[in-house]
Amino acid sequence: MLKLQLSELKRRYAFGERKFTDVDLSGLDLSGLNLENVNFQGSNLQGTNLKQSILTGANLTNCNLHRTNLYRANLSYANLVYSNLKEANCHRTWIENACLDYVCLERTDFSEAYLRNVSVEGSQFTKTDLTDATLIDVNLSQAYISEIYYTKLTKLCNCFQPEAVSDDFFDHIDNTIHEVRRSDFFN
Repeated sequence: MLKLQLSELKRRYAFGERKFTDVDLSGLDLSGLNLENVNFQGSNLQGTNLKQSILTGANLTNCNLHRTNLYRANLSYANLVYSNLKEANCHRTWIENACLDYVCLERTDFSEAYLRNVSVEGSQFTKTDLTDATLIDVNLSQAYISEIYYTKLTKLCNCFQPEAVSDDFFDHIDNTIHEVRRSDFFN
């Protein structure tokens, strides 16, 4: 796996290259970068700082994102199938119309995150932090859930098929979704 330096990634992206498959980007500081439509398929992003990065439409299939900082990143329309997001910081991350099928989300921090129309089939939510998160049309009944963390401010709408949940499972959660504006979220 080729180790790619930040300057080389920036230079190649600026010249229009979007395909960076099977490269090692571990530990790099990619915070705040616009990496729309980038293809990192099979790449190692372990410990990479993607804080406030724009990864709209990114292909992150089969990527190692273990302990990656995705704080306030935009992962809308991204494909993360078979990726490892174990212990990743996804606090206040914005994810719409994305695919997170068969993803390891063990101890992942999704606190205050916004997820809408996200596929999570076969994904592992073990000790995942959903504190104050908003999930709309995220079918959690197709995922493996164990010991998730949530509060009364966690908003869930259309996240479970009625037969998949016991009557008292989410009694204390207010299921009313309040409108979240993208501009408020990223400020």
